[in-house]
Amino acid sequence: MLDSLKLTLAELRRRRVFRVAAVYVVVSWILIQFGSAVFEPLGLPAWSMRLLLVLIALGFVLTCVLAWVYDIGAHGIQRTLPAPLPALANVSQDVHAIAPEASVAILPFTDMSEARDQAYFCDGLAEEIMNALTRVRDLRVASRTSSFRFRGHDVDAREIGHALNVAAILEGSVRKAGERVRITAQLIDAASGYHLWSENFDRRLQDIFAIQEEIARAVVSALRVSLKGIAEDCLECSRNAPSDMRAYDFYLRGRQIHSVKSSDNWTKAPEMFRRAIALDPNYAQAHAGLADSLSQLLIWRILRPEGGVLDEALAASRRALELAPRLAEAHVAHANTLSFAGNDAGAVAAFERALALNPGLYEAHYYFGRHCYARGRYARAIEEFEAAHRVRPDEFQALALAAGAADALGDKARGDALTRLALPPALAEIAADPENGRALYLAAGMQIRLGDTHGGRRSIEAALRLQPDDFGTLYNAACTYAHMGENERALDLLERAVASGGGFREWIEHDSDLGSLRALPRFHAILARLDK
Repeated sequence: MLDSLKLTLAELRRRRVFRVAAVYVVVSWILIQFGSAVFEPLGLPAWSMRLLLVLIALGFVLTCVLAWVYDIGAHGIQRTLPAPLPALANVSQDVHAIAPEASVAILPFTDMSEARDQAYFCDGLAEEIMNALTRVRDLRVASRTSSFRFRGHDVDAREIGHALNVAAILEGSVRKAGERVRITAQLIDAASGYHLWSENFDRRLQDIFAIQEEIARAVVSALRVSLKGIAEDCLECSRNAPSDMRAYDFYLRGRQIHSVKSSDNWTKAPEMFRRAIALDPNYAQAHAGLADSLSQLLIWRILRPEGGVLDEALAASRRALELAPRLAEAHVAHANTLSFAGNDAGAVAAFERALALNPGLYEAHYYFGRHCYARGRYARAIEEFEAAHRVRPDEFQALALAAGAADALGDKARGDALTRLALPPALAEIAADPENGRALYLAAGMQIRLGDTHGGRRSIEAALRLQPDDFGTLYNAACTYAHMGENERALDLLERAVASGGGFREWIEHDSDLGSLRALPRFHAILARLDK
C-alpha cells in the first residue's frame, strides 16, 4: 500500500500536477479576493459569490485532470508520455544505482530543416549511430523501438534514462539544405541531466558517414568504454558507403517505410531500394535492403513468388554479398530469401555466417529463430529468440515467440516464465503508444496465457479496431481466441487472414497457439488455400 502511494505521488510530480494545482490555488485566491471587493459595489446578487466558488472548485478538478493528461513543452501542447512500467518501480533509486554504467539510448534526431520533410534522414542518422554502437562489446544500447517512442515528447533526459535504464542519452537535431547538413549532437548524463559531450557539425552532405563515426566514437569515449579486443573498424560508418548521396537518400526512405508497424505500406519499400541501386549499382546496403524487403513481403504473402519476385530477391542478396562479403545484414537478407525458397541448409549457413560476423545483430538472431520455429526446431528457436532478447532487453517480440516454441516442446513452465518476462515491456510499449497494433495483439496473447482474460480480450479487440484488415492482426487475433477456447471466432479470423493473401503455411502448421484448431476440418480447409 505504501509503495503504491509512493508510485502515485511520484507520477503526480512527474506530470507536474502539484505545480499546476499550486498555481491554480494562488490564482483562485486572487479571484476570490477580487470578487469579495467588487461584487457587492457592482450590485451583483448575493449568490454570485457562491457561484464563483463553485466554478473555482469545478475548475480545480478539471485543471488537475488536464495537467495529468497534457503538458506544454517545446512542441506545444501534447499528451503526456506515460512512464513505462519498469520506470515506475523503485522510483526513489538513483539512475546510476540501477543503470549499467556503459549504457546509452539514441533518441531520434529532430528535423530542423525548413520544410520539415527530413524525418527519414534524421531517423537514419540515429539508427546508423545505434548500429555502430551495438558492435561495441560491453556497451548496452537501448533498442530503436524503446528509444524512438520518446519522439516529439518534451521529456527530461533523467526521466528517459530512468525509463530505459540507461546511464546516458544521445539526442540531436538535423538541418539539411541542398548539399549541406548541419547536425547538433549532445550526450547527456541521465543521472544529473548535465552534458557529457556536445558538438556541432556543419559539413557537406557527403561527409555524413564521417559525422556518424565521430559521434559514435565520442559516445564511446565519454562513457569510457574500452575498445580493447575489438576491431578498429567496428565504428566505421563509412564502410560500403554509396558513391552517390542520392542513392543513400532513397535507401533511407526504403528503410523508413519498412520500419513502420503496419504492413500496409511495405510494398512501397522495394521501389525505394531499386531507385537507390539505379543511381549506384555497387551500393551493397541497397541490394541487401531490396532482398530483405522482398523476402518479408513474400513470407507474409503480401507478394507472390510468381512473376520473378523470388528470383529478384535472391539475385539482390547475392549481389549484396558479392559487393560486401562481410556485411552481416546482407547475410541475413540472403538467409531470409533462402528460407522462403525452401533451402533450409543454405538459410542456416547464411544465418550462422551473419552471427559470426556480428554476434550482436538482433535481426540475425530474431529471424534465425523464426526460421527454426517454422520448421519445428523449437529448442534452437528458443535459443535464438533468447539471444535476440539479450541484445535488446527492452524488446518483447522475441520472448513472446520463444514462449510459443516452449509450448510446442511441452514445456509450459518455461513458456510461462518467458511470458512473464515479455509482458511488462509490451504493456509499457502500449502505454507509450496506444496505437501500436503489434504490441496490442502480442500482449493480448500473453495476458490470456497469464490468466488476464478480460485484459487480453480488451487488447485484441483494440488491435482489431486499429487494423481490421491487417494480416498480422487477424492472424494473432485468431491465436488469441483459440487460447480462449472460442474456436469458431478463431477460425473466422484465421480465414479472413488467409483470404487477405497473407500467411506462411509452414509457420501456421507448427504454431502451437493454434493447437486447439488442428483437429477441426475447417482448419485444414483453410490451410489448403495456402497451396493455391
